Amino acid sequence: MGVATTFSCSRDVEKGHAKLYKKALAHMMAEEEIDYYVCQVCGYVSDGILPDECPICGAPREKFRKVV
Repeated sequence: MGVATTFSCSRDVEKGHAKLYKKALAHMMAEEEIDYYVCQVCGYVSDGILPDECPICGAPREKFRKVV
């Protein structure tokens, strides 16, 4: 990845993280257990659903790891 692409992906991932923090807090307050999956390429985090492809960098499902 080039520098511009890296910063673009980082920006998009951080926007997603801000939303994710709010949702995670709501899940915690409701005492709901949710699985989280992290893209090992760009850091995108998906809550509850293991995507077929990363919506930020396009990495395949195999590049995601479940957060334990």
